[in-house]
Amino acid sequence: MKNQVFTLIVFLLSLFATQIQAQCPPGDVILSSEMDMKSFMMNYSNCQNINGDLIIGGSSSSSLSDITSLSPLSNIVSVSSRLVVRNNSLGLSSLDGLDMLTTIGGNMNLFNNDGMTSLSGLDALTSVGVNVTIDNNEELIDLAGLGALATIGAGMTITNNPSLTSLMGLENITEIRRFLTIASNNSLASMTGLDNLVTVGGNLDVRNNLNLTTFMGFESLVNVGGSFFIFGNFRLMTLDALSNLRDVCQNLQMFKNEELDDCVIPIMCHFTQDPNFDLFLMSNGTGCNTSAEIAAGVAAETVDCATAETEANFCNPLSTELVSLKASLQGRTAVLAWQTATETDNEGFEIQRSRDAITWTDISWKAGSGNSSELRFYDYTDVNIYRGVNYYRLKQVDFNGAFNYSNTVTVDNISDDVIDIYPNPAHDVLIVSGLDGRNIDEIIIHDLTGKEAIRLTDTNNVINVSNLSPGMYVVVIVAGFDEKFLKLMID
Repeated sequence: MKNQVFTLIVFLLSLFATQIQAQCPPGDVILSSEMDMKSFMMNYSNCQNINGDLIIGGSSSSSLSDITSLSPLSNIVSVSSRLVVRNNSLGLSSLDGLDMLTTIGGNMNLFNNDGMTSLSGLDALTSVGVNVTIDNNEELIDLAGLGALATIGAGMTITNNPSLTSLMGLENITEIRRFLTIASNNSLASMTGLDNLVTVGGNLDVRNNLNLTTFMGFESLVNVGGSFFIFGNFRLMTLDALSNLRDVCQNLQMFKNEELDDCVIPIMCHFTQDPNFDLFLMSNGTGCNTSAEIAAGVAAETVDCATAETEANFCNPLSTELVSLKASLQGRTAVLAWQTATETDNEGFEIQRSRDAITWTDISWKAGSGNSSELRFYDYTDVNIYRGVNYYRLKQVDFNGAFNYSNTVTVDNISDDVIDIYPNPAHDVLIVSGLDGRNIDEIIIHDLTGKEAIRLTDTNNVINVSNLSPGMYVVVIVAGFDEKFLKLMID
């Protein structure tokens, strides 16, 4: 009787409980005019989470929008895919109105905004899942509105912004996982703003910045995972700010930096003495135009080359060669698949997941093959994925405790699934979906007479039901503020 009363009470509470959800239009949101903005304000004023792209502006550079304010977007907190602000006229001078936006799951593209002088309005943005592109914004002076941005999932491109005098606003960025390109910003005099950048995972390309005189701002840069290109910076005079650079994994190319005559930094010991390293030089100032000139400068200033060689260890080959890591959405699950070409002392892989590519959680472990010279295949299915963008990476661990991280891959779960169960009918295992990555606070399964068969608290979403007799059951699930009553058939 008590069980029946309890079930009835919980059921009645669930009927009368209300959840306030900010409604957003389904899929991509495209706002091409001031009229579109007013319509959005009228119909979706409380919209918080865009499940798709948010595109603001005209369709081409010859069809500029008349948008002057982004205030109708003032409640938006996240965009699951791309944020694109493009082809806006002189009336849009900033991004004020996006002040609540914290997360972008895909790319952020800001281009062809003729009147934009500032990125203010993005002050709460902490994470961009893939690439950041800032291109051809004629009046943009600095990047100060990006002061909270700490994570870029892939690469960053800052190009063709003729009024850009500073990179101030990028101080929270310590790592760019793939590429960084800074090119054709003719008022840019230094790298100030990137003062805390330590690692660029791929190519670093600094070219055709006509007033760049120094790399000041790169003092914390230690590692470049690809090649380092320094091209056509005609007023660049010194590499002194790169004194902490320890390793470049591919090659260094310096062309047409006509006033560059000071290249004496410790890593040049490695560049000029290692026969396996490719150093390409042409049309630079005297002292930086040949390998011999640079080596002579290093010798003259008694640079500690022994220490420099020891510290050039970032590019050492990994003990396990990961060929590929892929992730795909399959039904209500995310499936990860990866391959290794070789393995040396590989104990295994921690599988990690994140909502924002900043805070990571270990969700599973997959044992490695120890030592192998053959192609090995691995996979994992995540049955409790987040709504929106799910970030995944592998932490490959050796038997001696050494470890390396893989690249990051994403799965975009655009579904607004409520809590549900499957398979239904079930036999051995029941999976609860729609939990948005949460554990279950409490799950109760009882038969139609009210007799309790299973009660679990603080459990994951995979439930063993192999001991239940065939028949019909009622499942009560409590997770956070969500309560759900579902019918279950056991066959």
